[in-house]
Amino acid sequence: MVMRRPSFFSLVMTAIPAAMAAVVTSPSTPVSYPNITLESPIMSARVYMPIMKGHTDSASKNFYTGSRFEHASMIGDFTYGGDRQFYGHDLWRFPHDSVWPESGIGLASEFGCGDNGSTCAGKGTITNGVLGYESAKAGEPFLKIGVGALVKGSCPDCLGDENGVYRFNSPYEFYRTPTWQVLPSPAYNEITLVSEEVVGEFGYRLQKTVRLDGNIMTVRSILTNLGKKQFTTPWYSHHFFTGNDEPVGPGYQLDLGLSEYALKTLTPQFKQPGLGTWSSDILEYANVTMALDKSISIRMKKVVPDGVRLKAEFLDENLVTLTDGSFTLHSPNGVSVFEKIPELQTQSRNPFIYAYNVYAERGTLSPEPMLLLYLEPAETTTWTQHLKISEESNPTGYGWFLSMFSEEVWWGKRFHSSSRAASMLLLSCFGMFVASYIRSRGGARRRIDYVSIPDHSKEEDGN
Repeated sequence: MVMRRPSFFSLVMTAIPAAMAAVVTSPSTPVSYPNITLESPIMSARVYMPIMKGHTDSASKNFYTGSRFEHASMIGDFTYGGDRQFYGHDLWRFPHDSVWPESGIGLASEFGCGDNGSTCAGKGTITNGVLGYESAKAGEPFLKIGVGALVKGSCPDCLGDENGVYRFNSPYEFYRTPTWQVLPSPAYNEITLVSEEVVGEFGYRLQKTVRLDGNIMTVRSILTNLGKKQFTTPWYSHHFFTGNDEPVGPGYQLDLGLSEYALKTLTPQFKQPGLGTWSSDILEYANVTMALDKSISIRMKKVVPDGVRLKAEFLDENLVTLTDGSFTLHSPNGVSVFEKIPELQTQSRNPFIYAYNVYAERGTLSPEPMLLLYLEPAETTTWTQHLKISEESNPTGYGWFLSMFSEEVWWGKRFHSSSRAASMLLLSCFGMFVASYIRSRGGARRRIDYVSIPDHSKEEDGN
């Protein structure tokens, strides 16, 4: 292998994001909710605490007390290298409402398929994260795994249909306040939370351990069936992802650990549920492309406006697809997040992949690989989110550099007059350096700087 010294141009382009980071200022939001901050020498993340046993009177002070997401999965406000924020909370359902079902953050997780109904549509007896819903009468309790005991028929969308369909995204009243305990941890850089709930013949015990080592975060979940009946349910982490609170748009990219390898073309196949009703066409806002190995990438090409929702389902039972449930998220601020779930590679029945969806709005780019969990009474299953956070020397789309030409950035609150002056000086110097470099090279091109790239077919284009 021949090692080459980096060219002047590549050095300058690498330095631009760092220079911009020194100029741009981002507002800090005071943290008023109980939380534990996990830290390593290069990054930190907050674990927002659920309601603790013996402290039910303080429930109104907790970050999330809604009826959809696991209460111990509120893991967000990551900071890398001191100034790169991601998985933040300022763009998703702002201002924050702790009781609203959607008001999660970061790695917020849900048991269920993210749709209405007590079972997942067309999937037989696979439950939508709820236990005992069908047998409960209006006003009686049922369980939402990871949330607690809820009152059937108590949600606003249930009025007039108290014994009808389970509404996953409507706020239910709690039958009793759900509580958690902190278990002893062997190290300062991890925390373990556990909760148990039983209603009639149904029950569960959920334990979550969050650990940060350097640039690696692991979230280990242990679920036990405490009831007398077996159940099968999907689970997924929503991944409310943005970087430095930049709206989802150019500079964001998602690489899926998924290959539609049996397709004869290079056109990815996916479904868009709700298209024309509640969702818009993802191809209007992103290029969805397939590489020669049939892997799929989503590169945003324009900002998603307020009110626009995008959803794509990639795992189709009619296609031959390979996936390990992994993905890599790229942010304009140069941070990338790679996640895998090692247990999916063991080929055991618990867990295995159930679906692979992608959801996007202005405030999130969310890969949602879903697991399917099957538990007999007294059975336990375990899965681990393994996240590796990295800093890319070449941020996707040079978002930091190109953002200097944004009207919002140039004239908005994010730049003071002194910052604009510094940026103008930086641009001037950059232009002189590039011009000088081009003159010194005489416009010549060396073959050593190139690699052969096959022509792409028209089917690879986003339009």
